[in-house]
Amino acid sequence: MTVLELQDVHVTHGAGTPWAVPALHAVNLRLESGDRLLVVGGNGSGKSTLLSVLGGLIVPTSGTCLLDGEPVSDRSDLVSIVIQNTRLQLMRPTVSEELDDFASSSAELPRVVNTLGLATLLNRRIDELSGGQQRRVGIASALLRKSQLLLLDEPMAGLDAESARGLLDALRLVAPTTIVVVVTHDLDATRALVDGADARGNGRVITLDRGRVEERQRS
Repeated sequence: MTVLELQDVHVTHGAGTPWAVPALHAVNLRLESGDRLLVVGGNGSGKSTLLSVLGGLIVPTSGTCLLDGEPVSDRSDLVSIVIQNTRLQLMRPTVSEELDDFASSSAELPRVVNTLGLATLLNRRIDELSGGQQRRVGIASALLRKSQLLLLDEPMAGLDAESARGLLDALRLVAPTTIVVVVTHDLDATRALVDGADARGNGRVITLDRGRVEERQRS
């Protein structure tokens, strides 16, 4: 069983300098295989910082963030993260080249491509795609990696209704043991990402406000 655990995590940007800015305060969290967590908060709430801690991109100023007992920053091989500005993490010139890099078998690729509506885009250059299309490519790459921890930053932003439905369908392809964490400012648009997760794990929602967990609820 995969376990992701945060214990008394504090993050201060620029710690030890005159420009120090506290971002997270005493965050405690435990997620196990199959759990889905929705992190809701407005601008400046700390949700992007929390996502970076969970992805190992930021090491806590104090406290620990462990994946199976090891610092998550040392287990990047088990983590996939899709940031809102997905273009920054797409490294190949075309969609097909990007996805081929992550597909562990040729049988998986068509299912992910069709579910996310990418079949007509495979020969397109990444730079020719809209922001929403680039995000779908990033999510497809993450699904093909089959990571134990999947982190999504504002996945619904800029998606039309059809693309949003495709994203929800695609998340059903996630391995039942994968932990999924979504950060968003819009609970209504993303609630379906954690609703009904009890069959594979627990669906939970937490609200961040000025770096503190203010509310926890089940889906």
